[in-house]
Amino acid sequence: MPTFWARFYLRQSLLLAASALALLFLFRDNRLDLLLADPFFDFGSMLWPQRSAWWAKTLIHSGFKGVLILVALACLWIAWRHRKAADARRWRLVAAAIFVVPTVVQIGKRLSPMHCPWDVDRYGGYAPYFDVSALFSTQVSQAGHCFPAGFVSVSSWLLAFALLRYPEDRRFSRRSGLGAVALCLGFGLVQQMRGAHFFSHVLWTLWLSWALVVVLHALLGVWREPAD
Repeated sequence: MPTFWARFYLRQSLLLAASALALLFLFRDNRLDLLLADPFFDFGSMLWPQRSAWWAKTLIHSGFKGVLILVALACLWIAWRHRKAADARRWRLVAAAIFVVPTVVQIGKRLSPMHCPWDVDRYGGYAPYFDVSALFSTQVSQAGHCFPAGFVSVSSWLLAFALLRYPEDRRFSRRSGLGAVALCLGFGLVQQMRGAHFFSHVLWTLWLSWALVVVLHALLGVWREPAD
C-alpha cells in the first residue's frame, strides 16, 4: 500500500477513535439529549406536535426517502457502466455504501435496546432514557430498537462521494462530504422534531456511516487506483 494511503487510513482511524470518545463524553450522564429534545415536545398536552405533520412525515420522511432511493438506483447504474473503467473501484465504493451503510444501521437497530424519544417516560412513554455509554449496563424490559437512526442512513451512504475523487479533487471531496453531512443533519433534525430520534442517535449514525465508508474504501482496494 502506498505511504499516502497508509497515512490516510491511520489518520481516519485516529479521528474516528477521538470522535467516538468525544461523543461518549458529550452525552454521558448529562441528559443533553433530553435538553435538546424538550423544545419540540408539548408538555401541556404531552404530545409531539410535529410527529404526524404532513411536511415532516409525508414530504420529508416519505417523499425525500423516495427521491434518495431513485438517486441510489441511478448511482448503481453509473457504477455498472463504470465497471470496466479506470475508476471502477471508486464507483464500486459508492455502490457498496448504498447497500452496506443502511444494512448495518438496520441490523444495529434490531439489536439495540435504546428507545425513541416518543417511547421515553419523560415524554409520556414507557421506558427510561439512557445514553450510549450505558448501552451494555442498563437492563430494559422491552427493547426500543431505535439506535442508530435508520432514516438518516437513507442519506448517509452519500458520504462515499467524499472519497470518489479523493485526493486529486479535494474541493469536490469537501463539498460532497459537507453536503452529505448537512443533509443527514437536516433529516436528523426533522426526526428529532417528530420525537423519532435523539440528536446523539443522528451523530452516532454519521460516525458509523463514515467508519463503514472508510473500511469499504480499504477493503475494495480503491487506493490501488491512481489519481487522475
